[in-house]
Amino acid sequence: MIRATIFLIALASGGGAAWMSASGSGAAPAATIYPDGTTTMLTTEVLVAAHDLPPGSPVDAETMRWQAWPKVGLSVAYITRDLRPDAIQDFNGLVVRSGLIAGEPISDAKFTAGDTGALSVMLSSGRRAVAVRISAENSAGGFVLPNDRVDVLLTTSRPTSSGQNIVNSSLILKNVKVLAVDQTVDGNSDAVVGKTATLELTPAEVEIITAAEVSGSISLALRAMADNGDDSALVTTEKRTLRIYRDGAVEVIDVN
Repeated sequence: MIRATIFLIALASGGGAAWMSASGSGAAPAATIYPDGTTTMLTTEVLVAAHDLPPGSPVDAETMRWQAWPKVGLSVAYITRDLRPDAIQDFNGLVVRSGLIAGEPISDAKFTAGDTGALSVMLSSGRRAVAVRISAENSAGGFVLPNDRVDVLLTTSRPTSSGQNIVNSSLILKNVKVLAVDQTVDGNSDAVVGKTATLELTPAEVEIITAAEVSGSISLALRAMADNGDDSALVTTEKRTLRIYRDGAVEVIDVN
């Protein structure tokens, strides 16, 4: 009996020493240790998405909830109920900047003002959204979907003096992000044969794609996910020009 009492006192003293050590270092203890050797993980409540929220989705009290979260895995970007108990009301009316999945912790950087258009929310800084005409034949059979990456090719055809047509195809843009296909913003596994694809481009690339549509036919080549590295979208390996034939006149446009 005396040995058991001494053991419990020692165990309690050890737990208290561990707690004091963590407190002295400025770190919160990860768990409470009881005299019988059991532990309880210390948690706090973190604001998370109640269900999947695609980019551009408006948020309200039904789309967010508080969820218990271990303090040991708490990030400074997370919103806790202890520090911001009215966070759900504060976010009401905003829209999701980038997609959230159910149970994902919410941070301020995930949202933007509610009066912003859904597509403009998805655009990266300095980028522009431009729609190009597509069909099943020039968009990988209709399997080009939002958030895919594509290469853009231009095909031109011009008649010669002998009456024959000379057809030329060239790669004009690489690794371009697809924002939407018609009005389908969030992707799925089914083919979407739309009439337009909206691409995310720089201002310089907007000029190129606009001139290319006038001078010929645009095709989108779907890239493998493994090839979606951070390589430049604009093809600049050589000097390129676009020749637009209109009413017998030739207009030459530099593309880089």
